[in-house]
Amino acid sequence: MKILLANDDGIEAKGIQVLYERLSRDKENEVYVIAPDSNRSAVSHHISMHSGYSVREYKKNQFAITGYPVDCTCLGLIGDLFDFKFDLVISGINEGANMGTDIIYSGTCGAARQAVLSGVPGIALSVNPELWDEEHRKNMKYEALADFAAKNLKELAALASLEAPRIFVNVNAASLDSYKGVKYCKNLVIRDYGDKLHVDKGDGERPVVFIPGGEFPMPEENCDAWVVKEGYIAISRVYADPLATEIVDGMQFKL
Repeated sequence: MKILLANDDGIEAKGIQVLYERLSRDKENEVYVIAPDSNRSAVSHHISMHSGYSVREYKKNQFAITGYPVDCTCLGLIGDLFDFKFDLVISGINEGANMGTDIIYSGTCGAARQAVLSGVPGIALSVNPELWDEEHRKNMKYEALADFAAKNLKELAALASLEAPRIFVNVNAASLDSYKGVKYCKNLVIRDYGDKLHVDKGDGERPVVFIPGGEFPMPEENCDAWVVKEGYIAISRVYADPLATEIVDGMQFKL
């Protein structure tokens, strides 16, 4: 199986390198990496349409670009960098969860979403630290989820759908050495981040600073965030295509 790895944490991130090493140990896999040259988190589905970007060889079978996560997928699937076609795209392993509302903002999920939009199964993998402090982030554990993905590539790929409405696979787990099991999650957490923006007072051009919110409240039982907190791997099938719902009954419009 020819596998393309991408991410939004950057090519030097531990998560993508652990995943590359684990997948490459299986001789039936041909693994390649295209990743941003530095962190591009929270860029969602940004594509470099109106400005070019460059690519350089980082090491054997690995390439760094000055673009964004979705650019990584596009370059691998519709670009001419390679003279073959990929069978699967995996985005991650991301540092930090991509559950529920996170999916909207996630560059990790954007790269997996673009895969199914381009006709190739896409999987997003993310690991959440116990606490968001320097010590826990420094000691993040990616090996267990990488091993799970390696052992279940065909099963995970089969959960994606390339027929409209297209679906990518979103996998989340805690930073642990092992897991209690696997749970499919149709219910996704709804986040209230509590973020704020601060505008400096003064005249002329004034800096705007993003201020992250605090701790999330405990998620509702059986949603993806709850499952991860309980020590399980959470798997969700997420629509890549926009889906609209019915107009409210009785709504009248004036012309």
